[in-house]
Amino acid sequence: MTALTVLITGGSGQLGRELVRRAPPHARLHVTWRRTPPPDVGPEAHRLDLADGQATLRLFQRVRPDVVVHTASGFREETLAQDVVAATRAVAEAARALGVPLIHLSTDLVFDGERAPYSEGDEPAPVHPYGHAKAEAERTVRALGPGAAIVRTSLLVRGTPPDRNSAWVVEALRAGRPVELFADELRCPLAIEDLAAQVWELVALPAEERAGPWHLAGPEAISRFALGLLLAHYHGLDARLVRPAWQRDFPHPRPRDVRLRTDRADRVLAVRPRPISGVLARAGRAPR
Repeated sequence: MTALTVLITGGSGQLGRELVRRAPPHARLHVTWRRTPPPDVGPEAHRLDLADGQATLRLFQRVRPDVVVHTASGFREETLAQDVVAATRAVAEAARALGVPLIHLSTDLVFDGERAPYSEGDEPAPVHPYGHAKAEAERTVRALGPGAAIVRTSLLVRGTPPDRNSAWVVEALRAGRPVELFADELRCPLAIEDLAAQVWELVALPAEERAGPWHLAGPEAISRFALGLLLAHYHGLDARLVRPAWQRDFPHPRPRDVRLRTDRADRVLAVRPRPISGVLARAGRAPR
């Protein structure tokens, strides 16, 4: 198989690391990082502030990737504009300058949660700050690279070791502290391994078949509260410490139901994400 040079932004993130781990043998990987160097990549890991457009362009010119997978994103609300919008603009501009296909990772939070389930053709209407930033990033990608793939996904979950969003729940329960999680907010979580396998399938598609929006999400819609109960049982912790919380008591708006339809992936991709209740019920094998 012909060698393929793939540039993955956010190589230290949970999806970036899983993409590196699951990379096919013919993929020559380059990854970017900003705060924490990724393990097991070596000299092909490039420290870079993606919001620096000139530095990002220089890296693209040096690496000359065949495809870019843009996973990097921000999680602190005070830096959303830099971490999400500016970084995505710089990546999309560099990809356009070199004619490089782009796969951009987005989120189910670009939707308002009032008209679920959402199809790939539904227009974003965010109510959450992170959703607003990612919706603007999507608009930037579409404007600069109409042939790009935009991948909307949901909560990413790993049982062992727990993913970043689950780790604080597990740590609190181990310490005997109660946790409150929304019982009235529906999402479609999926295993990080399953998403990484699907993204590599997208990389393998011809560019014209890859272009446009994709929803890559789990087949099971559950609340964060239900997910917390699953995590407690999976790790052998006291599920009685998981308490329901309600959106009406939260000061900022949140989408209540962002279930995603995965029609396009169901037609095209071979990998099917596992129900998250199954992933956290036992140590299952990730798809190959």
